Formats: sequence, C-alpha cells, structure tokens
Amino acid sequence: MTRNTIYLSVFCIALFMILICVPVIAEAGRGGGGGGRNTDVPSILAGLSSIKFILGGLAALSGLILLRTIKINRNIRTLLMCAVFVLFGVLVIMHQPSPLRAVVDMVTALATGGAITLKKMTMIVFIGGLSVIGAKLFCGWVCPFGALQEIVNRIPAPSGKKIKLPFKISNSIRISLFVISLIMILTTGYDLYTYHSVLNPFELFDWHFELVLAVLVGAVLIASVFVYRPFCYLVCPVGLLTWLLEYVSIFRVRLDRAKCDNCKKCILKSPCPSVKAIVDGDTLRPDCHACGVCIDACPKDALEFGIWKKAKA
Repeated sequence: MTRNTIYLSVFCIALFMILICVPVIAEAGRGGGGGGRNTDVPSILAGLSSIKFILGGLAALSGLILLRTIKINRNIRTLLMCAVFVLFGVLVIMHQPSPLRAVVDMVTALATGGAITLKKMTMIVFIGGLSVIGAKLFCGWVCPFGALQEIVNRIPAPSGKKIKLPFKISNSIRISLFVISLIMILTTGYDLYTYHSVLNPFELFDWHFELVLAVLVGAVLIASVFVYRPFCYLVCPVGLLTWLLEYVSIFRVRLDRAKCDNCKKCILKSPCPSVKAIVDGDTLRPDCHACGVCIDACPKDALEFGIWKKAKA
C-alpha cells in the first residue's frame, strides 16, 4: 500500500469522525429539546464510543484498504460477508437504531416538521459519512442484511443462471415505494416500510420470528438465490440514499480506459448490474456495493477502487 493511500485513508476516517461529532455537539449545545433525546455529555460520549459504531467504522476502513491493496474474488468476499453478518447481525445488533428506520424517520421529520432522536441522527451521519468516503462502504461492508443476501446468492440457482434485473425497472420500483411511503406519511402519519414491519427486515436481528417478518425475510432470501441483493435494489430506502451519495463518493470503482481492451470479463463475472454501466461510461449507474469482484476479474488492471483522476491528454 502506498504512503499516499494510507494518508488519504486516515484523512477520510478523520473527516468521517468530524461529520459525526459536529451535529452531535451542536445538538447538545441546543439542550436537546426533550422528546427522549439523551443529549447530556456522558450520553453523547457513550453514543460515539458505542461498540457498534467503532466496529462499523473499522469494518468499512478495512474494506476500503482491502479494495485498494488486494484483489478480492468471490470466495474471499463470501467469507468476509459471513464475518460481517456474524459481527453485526448476531454479536453486535445493528438495528438499534435500525438503519432503515433512521432513514425513514429522517424523511418523516422533514416532511412533517417533527423531530428525530439523537441516536437516529447519528446513524444517518454514520451511513452518509461512510458513503461519501467510499461508495456503499456502509451497505457493502457493514450492513448485516445485505451481507446475508450476498451469502445466499452464492447458492447455485436451479436454472444454472443468475438474473441481473434491469436497473431502470428495479430503481423505478424502489423509488415508487419511497414515494408511496412519503404519501402515507403525509396523509396517515405512518410509513410503508416500518408499518407493522411490513418492509423492515432489520427486525430479524431482534430474533423475533413473527409471521409478517418471516414471510418478508423468506421471500427475500429465496429471491437472493436468483438475484444479487434484491431487497437492496428493489426496496431499501437506505440503498436509495446511498445510491445517490455514490455520485459524490471520494472512492468508487473507476475505469482506466487506456488499459481496458473491452474483454467484458468483469461484466460476466461480477454478480451486480453496475459494472456494465461503469465500462460503458453511463451517467446513470446501478448501485455498486464495493464487492471488488469486477476488479479481481479484470486481467488488465483497468478497474480500481480509487479517486477521480484527470484524464491524460
């Protein structure tokens, strides 16, 4: 790993910590305003030193360093996703506050003029900060439900062929669900995702297997055999937010056209639909979950998880 890469990684993590601390300290300075916000200094320090956020930041940093320094094939990626699922889905509960509920509650607060708790605000900044540092660092390297979908996707499909959904269709469904949820918030006060946990699989990590949750998780896992991360592409509002943030991410998968010979091996071997759009230079690109498989597949080292570089004349 080059010295510049180390310096840039450290700078990004420092920036991320600042992004978390500033709104928290500002909220404390306003006195919290009630509503169950624990904004006294000890509570703030306890929240920032939570094992969940520390381990989440370390996992994302590890992902960034791995993507920058080695090639990650699908077998290595699967082992890493097993570790993420066990760490954040079993040992460290990544649902209090739930990433999905934090995003939905932020939208609800903005739409209705309501308040959002300090913990959920911190989760939003945590997700957003990681996503600005590196495309999908939260979704691709911290989210336990995303990891579970990736693990299941390694099961061979009965047809022998995986399905890559057209992004225009999958994203249209995801945006439509978000709009429906927003209309529900404005008209009924309830949102589509967390109403009786209809579309909130993060409740799985409570290990309470209610019927609605069992049906949702079961359907997603069955679909995951055929489709890469179906919940992320078709439903998840966190995925929608981080997809938008990909366009301003410091690190993301980038193509060196001078090295590319258009062999398309990266497209064939990658499980996600984003690689074709990256190779084709499309402005509208599907979510890239920073798995690194396309980088490993390229025989010319034309793909890297890097920062923007000015094209040589």
